[in-house]
Amino acid sequence: MSGAAVEITGLCKSFGPLEVLKGIDLTVLPGEVVCIIGPSGSGKSTMLRCVNILEEPTAGKVVVNGTELTDPDVDIDSARTKIGMVFQSFNLFSHLSVINNLTVAQRKVLKRGEKEAQEKALHNLERVGLSDKVNAMPAQLSGGQQQRVAIARALSMDPEVMLFDEPTSALDPELVGDVLGVMRQLADEGMTMLIVTHEMQFAREVADKVIFMDGGYVVEEGPAADVIGNPQEDRTKSFLARVLDPIHHGPSDPE
Repeated sequence: MSGAAVEITGLCKSFGPLEVLKGIDLTVLPGEVVCIIGPSGSGKSTMLRCVNILEEPTAGKVVVNGTELTDPDVDIDSARTKIGMVFQSFNLFSHLSVINNLTVAQRKVLKRGEKEAQEKALHNLERVGLSDKVNAMPAQLSGGQQQRVAIARALSMDPEVMLFDEPTSALDPELVGDVLGVMRQLADEGMTMLIVTHEMQFAREVADKVIFMDGGYVVEEGPAADVIGNPQEDRTKSFLARVLDPIHHGPSDPE
């Protein structure tokens, strides 16, 4: 589909004899927020990691903003600069201050000068509500603050698409809200986002589209109100019955 921000066609991924993805098709429009839900082992994170080729697809095609990342001749490092990635485990450089975490890739990858990189970093720290933590070290921050720094770091590269791989699942429950608040803000600003999440209320309120995956397939796809509020597939119904009962912020995964 022309004009898509992300287009995935026939995506397959195997690890040896284990088939994790079995032919995924997905189109994400510019500015669209897509939440990917499903049980552990369904292939959600693997699919997300294939979007920026952190995992090499076994078959299929991935196109991001008109660039085919699965083309063997593509400059993957250059293409990745337009795709922000936020992981479950923050992945901050523990030996660098917050400001240096945000400027190092700007300077080394985008070749920005120190002043421009610092200005960009300070702007994004303000966006995530952490202007007062510029000189802090990661170990001095809560998990929620570290994750917000990780989001600010990704934003400092001026990505066109943001990928979030279960960004709140490693956080204490009381810290989840601040991170989701930043993500809501990005959605309101029109950032294209693919989000693997167990936060069903967030998905219901923020996602333009929800994908339910199981066993390496997309089982159900549609508007959040339909997939979460009125699922059609039995597998989707049984998954949601377990994650939504008793409360959506309970233990995340119904395995």
